[in-house]
Formats: sequence, structure tokens, C-alpha cells
Amino acid sequence: MRLSIGIPTYNFGKYIGQTLASIIPNLTDDVEVIILDGGSNDNTAQVIAQIQLEYPRIKYFQQNFRGGIDRDIATLVSLSQGEYCWLFSADDVMKSGAVEKVLDIIKSNYDVYLCELTFCDYEMKPLRENPIFKTISKPELFDLGNEEQRNRYFSNAQTSEAFFSFLAGPIFRKNVWDSANNVPESFYDTCWGVAGRLLSLIPQGLSVYYLGESLLYRRGENDSFLDKGVVNRLRITVDGFFHIAESIFGENSSETYHIRRVIRNERSLLHLLFLKFQATALQQGNSIEELNEIVYRHYYNAGLLNILKYHLFRIIPIFIIRLGDIVRRVLLRRRILIPVLVLFGLHHLSLMSRIGSLVV
Repeated sequence: MRLSIGIPTYNFGKYIGQTLASIIPNLTDDVEVIILDGGSNDNTAQVIAQIQLEYPRIKYFQQNFRGGIDRDIATLVSLSQGEYCWLFSADDVMKSGAVEKVLDIIKSNYDVYLCELTFCDYEMKPLRENPIFKTISKPELFDLGNEEQRNRYFSNAQTSEAFFSFLAGPIFRKNVWDSANNVPESFYDTCWGVAGRLLSLIPQGLSVYYLGESLLYRRGENDSFLDKGVVNRLRITVDGFFHIAESIFGENSSETYHIRRVIRNERSLLHLLFLKFQATALQQGNSIEELNEIVYRHYYNAGLLNILKYHLFRIIPIFIIRLGDIVRRVLLRRRILIPVLVLFGLHHLSLMSRIGSLVV
């Protein structure tokens, strides 16, 4: 068996049928599909059972408990029989011909292959691409055990997908995954267990082949990590990823610096201000206090410009944020939100750059 497509799921019965429908036409005799259900209490089992009537090769394992995404993934990989594993979200859609491409490229036998994705809305209408790197767009091989190549890879990273944050981004050799014997137990409580495990292999050498091509559509507006609120979602990102980076590379390493840089770019000041507005609107005092603490850690020890961003977050009053949200909603109804936000974003970046040059 060359490839195992592993799908961890929990209460995604509404979506998993569409996901499997996109994968099944891609299958060959060299590919297996394994689903691990982490204790769903919706109709997931019924949906899969119906599909198995026509495609009995699909393997379905159901737990009677919720193990958590990191431990469920570890169990799922242990059940896989393929030389390579491609973990797949239970609400995303595979592009036609994706498996054929993967089977062809893994003949080169590198440790990890990294693909792009196409962002979609909730109804799976394609919206945009989301390049992983700033200037690297063509296929390229990296030996992350080599300091020079690792520096090029980390410094060019534009999204956290470069650090294996997106479930379906990396396609990895199973025996390489299994060789990570010293993964800290704390990584399994971050929700970034895949990233932690693969990044932990870098010191011993890890070959990563970047495909420079999108192989799947990612469903938007369906973040399963939001079940405990937006503030906790931010905590998962900031504390979880920073903990992994600092544990593997050290707090003051260049690798940790770039991981923190990318996370700060993904969780921008505008994003944080919107979270502040949401927490205030819901009158969740404890959440606001927790949000303040997380934002402090987000910008901690990150230069004068980021310290300035932290203080702006603290001092900008809620009524300004509320006014901005009203304007956003009005523009959205008039279908002119995107160009206005682009202009606002460019103005914001220009302003912050000017402030940064003055501060520095």
C-alpha cells in the first residue's frame, strides 16, 4: 500500500459525505481510506455506512469517547497501512487528479510533501489561493536539517501551513512519523500535534518537497476549534504554536522568531480588535481578561512595533471598533466590502510601516 488517506472526524456527518465523494473517484489499488470517528453523536456513522455499501474498501473505526484531535490523529496514523499518510479534514474537498499526482511525486521518497490549498466559502465556492511562501512558488526541495536551507524555508514562510498547521497540507512518510519517539506529552494538548511531531524531526534532518500546487478546496466558516469560543480559539493558536516552537528550537532561536512572526501576521491587530469587540458584546468579563493576557503573549518580546500594536489593542475604545463593524456590515450589504477592505488594509499597512520606521 503506497498511500493512506486518513480522516479524523467528530460530528461532521453534514460534510463528510461530500468529502468522501471527492476522494472516491481518485482512488486506486495503491490507496486506502481510513476514518477515525472520535466519538461523534450525530449521523456520521449512518452517512459512512451508506457509502460503505457501495465502497466497502473504506475503513471506519468508531470510538465511544472523544479523544481529542491530536490523540485521534496519532491513533489514525497507527492504523494506516500505507508507506505515506495524507491526513484529510472531514469537510474539505479533494481536487480531481490529486491522488494520481501524489502517487507520482512520492516515488522520489522524500520525508514530507507539502501542497497548497484553495480557500472557499461555507458552500465551497472558491474564493482565493493562499500562498504558503512569500517568493517561493515553484516546486522546491528543502533539507531542513541543513541550517542554510532551513533559514531560507523559515524566513520565506508566509502562513503557518509552512509549519504543517493545516491538516491536509503535509503528506508524510509513515516510518518517519513513527521515528519521532520523544514528542512531549504537552504537544498532544495543543491541537497542533501534526505540526509538533513533524517539526520535532527537523534537528535530525527532514526533507520537505514543496509542490507549489493546490490539491484541495478548504471549506471556510467552519472552524471546529471554535466550539469553546473565539478567545479560546486564539489561545489555541498563540499558546499552542508558541509552546511547540520554543520546546523544539528554543525561545530565542531564529526558527521560533519566524513561527511567531507568521502567527502574528495571521492574527493581525485588526483581527484581535474584532475579537475584543465580540468578547465585549457578549459581556464575557473573564474572556476579555483572558484575551488581554493572550494578546500580551502574542506580542511579547517582539520588538517596538509589536509592543505598539499591543498598546493600541488595549487603548482603542470599543465604540470605535463597534463603529467599524457597523460600517463593515453596511458595506457588505452593498457588496463593496472587498475593495474597501483592500484599500483599508493597504492604508493600515502603510501607516504601521511609517510608525515602525519612526519607532525604530
